[in-house]
Amino acid sequence: MPERIRLSALDAAFLLAETRNTPLHVAGLQIFRIPAGAPTHFVSKLFGKLRSFPVSAPPLNYRLRGGLAGKIMPSWEVIDDADLEYHLRHSALPYPGGERELGVLVSRLHSNPMDLSRPLWEFHLIEGLSGNRFAIYCKLHHALVDGINSMKLLNLSTDAAGSFVPPFWAAESGQELERRSRSGGVPDGLPAMIRKEIEALPSLLRGLSTTVQAALGVAEDRDLASIAEAPRTLFNVRVGEQRRVATHSASLAHIKAIGRAAGGTINDVVLAACSGALRRYLEERGALPGESLIAAVPMALHHGDGTASGNAVTSLNTRLGTNIAGVRERFEVIRRTSEAGKSHLKRMTETAALHYTMIVSAPVLLAWLPGLSALARPVTNLIVSNVPGPRDTLYFHGAEMVAYYPVSQVGHGMALNITVLSYAGQLSFGLVACRDSVPSVQRLALYIGEALDELAATFLPRPGKASAAKSRARKKQALRRKGSGTQKTRARTGRQTSRVARHK
Repeated sequence: MPERIRLSALDAAFLLAETRNTPLHVAGLQIFRIPAGAPTHFVSKLFGKLRSFPVSAPPLNYRLRGGLAGKIMPSWEVIDDADLEYHLRHSALPYPGGERELGVLVSRLHSNPMDLSRPLWEFHLIEGLSGNRFAIYCKLHHALVDGINSMKLLNLSTDAAGSFVPPFWAAESGQELERRSRSGGVPDGLPAMIRKEIEALPSLLRGLSTTVQAALGVAEDRDLASIAEAPRTLFNVRVGEQRRVATHSASLAHIKAIGRAAGGTINDVVLAACSGALRRYLEERGALPGESLIAAVPMALHHGDGTASGNAVTSLNTRLGTNIAGVRERFEVIRRTSEAGKSHLKRMTETAALHYTMIVSAPVLLAWLPGLSALARPVTNLIVSNVPGPRDTLYFHGAEMVAYYPVSQVGHGMALNITVLSYAGQLSFGLVACRDSVPSVQRLALYIGEALDELAATFLPRPGKASAAKSRARKKQALRRKGSGTQKTRARTGRQTSRVARHK
């Protein structure tokens, strides 16, 4: 009999919420450059090599337990006969094999729900990308792994020569996930969990009290975004089956420079770029609301002594200032409301912050119920997530990974998701949207780049202006030196005239 592993409550919730219109998988799109001097048909030969590795690593060899019991109390069963021919797939782009053709293919692949009777992952090797490149699109169900751990599964190397290793389904990268799955998400046992819940209660109540005050408009900190102020937009509708995926890449050093000059963080710049793009996108469609859009921003909480130890992933609401035309004023709204939200969450313990996010997000569930979605005011308008990724350049079987784009998920009431991932000095934006509700999402990705240019023009000195300013400063300094020398000469001349007059 296959070994069975129980799911945590959160993992089970991802499975129970799965529908044809709301598939709950996450994915990554990696772009690779074929090595110089590589043999002909490099990608086809790589695919043949990958086919030689059977599926043996957890959790890639986990399958949902079938039957009625599996639906009421979901659990995994470990199998040793996973069909690699199903999970590993080979595709080729039509000519000219540019970003547009790649985006169309990935959009279709990301629209398809996963077969729940099989291990919940797919690996697509895509050749025919212009510029001597190929791509890998890999998706996994959210019940199997979260976004952070999905990156850990990729068996890539920082050394090109040492990157000829087994793929992640045949590697040992799943041991930690297997241990966590076996523990059911409660590693400390029931008594410790109950004690932690009791200790978190006062902190949770204080956090909820502040949230209620913000919703009523009487909170002490007016910069704290309320859960009752998000306007209804074209993003806050029920979603259909099809998805569109768009990408944009920017220099991380450039974004850091903008943040330093503006007095904010990298995340503030990311939000400001998204804000500028969303404002322009909605304005062009005559759909820009008079109130600021609200973004749900997942964040890691780093608690100090006296609260909770360790890290916690929660979410804060942030005003994007889309109702403000001025770039500086919009950025300042984002900076202040982000700081207020972080301070609010950090005053809670780890357990309290997690429960708080679940409670204040409960109204989002109304959007999943037919008939009630039109009545429920959105708590947030979209998700903007910033995920730290690998800092070093990575390689796969000798091929350098030149770009890494996150591809997340959308759901009823939130038809747009923007996830940002840092990799090797670049910041990659991955946009996922409902194809019918959010048309031309590629244009929104383009506007993010133009919004970053606008931020740079506002906060960073232009090279020409900087040179002119330095030239003016040098001229002023030279004039001061010249003026000072003239005064000294006049003073010496005056003293000499005086001495001559006295002599006479």
